[in-house]
Amino acid sequence: MTNKCLRISGWLLLAALLALLVIAFTSYQGASVSFSSLSATMPGAAPVYELTVKVRVVGVDGVARPDPGALVTVGLRSTRTDTDGVARLKVTPGRYSAFVKSSDSRLLPLTLELAVEGNTSLNVQFRLARLYPDSIELESRSGSTVIRMNLTAPEGGRLFISYPQITGLTPSGSSVRMARGPDGFSNFFQRISPGPLVLDLSVEKEIAAIDVNSTFVPLQIIDWQISA
Repeated sequence: MTNKCLRISGWLLLAALLALLVIAFTSYQGASVSFSSLSATMPGAAPVYELTVKVRVVGVDGVARPDPGALVTVGLRSTRTDTDGVARLKVTPGRYSAFVKSSDSRLLPLTLELAVEGNTSLNVQFRLARLYPDSIELESRSGSTVIRMNLTAPEGGRLFISYPQITGLTPSGSSVRMARGPDGFSNFFQRISPGPLVLDLSVEKEIAAIDVNSTFVPLQIIDWQISA
């Protein structure tokens, strides 16, 4: 009789332990703990901050528009901007190589070193502009012309140029227009510095005169601002 009572007591104890395990597991499954909260409460763990990146493209009309689908890479993390041109990433404190590429394939990306010490915002603007020459010099030969453009690049931001759009007249009075891209803007490829700039172009056409009002160098300007 005593052995039987002991066996029953053992089974009851085992059942009670199993019930406690089920209750503990159910409570754990129902709890919602974010990675950032968990990191903040774990001893020695680095906190996690939010990096917000807003990307805009400013057309030649001066209007800033959101850039959805722009690629944002910070360290080893990458994402794309939403329909409002905004991307959000979770990063730990540190210094990162950042890369922001517009969805407009003609534009060159912004690369910079970014320090994150708290919740941080990075606002990026890719601006398009027309850089008109201060003066133009022509050296014409039969079947070809060397065009020298003297320009002044503006201050501020990172500056890049593309293929010039040139409009002129041949010796016979025929109109000549040389441009890449439907609006005169093609892929940007060369970085320039603010201040005086001289471009020498050789074209396989004899040009007698240049229309300075419709001859320009496409200009890409990248502006950015970092705030905590």
